[in-house]
Amino acid sequence: MGFQYRVKTKRSGLGDKKAKYHAVPVYSGEMSTKALAKELATMSSLSEGDVRSTLIGLAALVEKYLHLGYSVRLEDLGLFTLSVSSDGYDRVEDCTPHRVKAKKVCFRADPQLKANLSDVTFERNKSE
Repeated sequence: MGFQYRVKTKRSGLGDKKAKYHAVPVYSGEMSTKALAKELATMSSLSEGDVRSTLIGLAALVEKYLHLGYSVRLEDLGLFTLSVSSDGYDRVEDCTPHRVKAKKVCFRADPQLKANLSDVTFERNKSE
């Protein structure tokens, strides 16, 4: 079974106001930590509980090191970084720590993971 999509019309906000047809994803669901741990346990010598604890610990460590200013690379998965911003100020002294905000967690996929996107197969969702 391939990655499912459906077709939707979208109108461009630019010059041409004609609606075009575009593919949009239809997700199969969401994989939980518990489900991933169960599957990983079957692929290793670890128990489901050990894998689950490790995944939860990994999430806590990623958060910890992002807060400390590190980027976090998970081999074969990708790189996590923290995006920050502030308002613009006329003087450098005005850009103080309490005026800087964490915007979002950014993820850049590992090059091999991105290269494997060409292997994804697609099928149109039958519920259209």
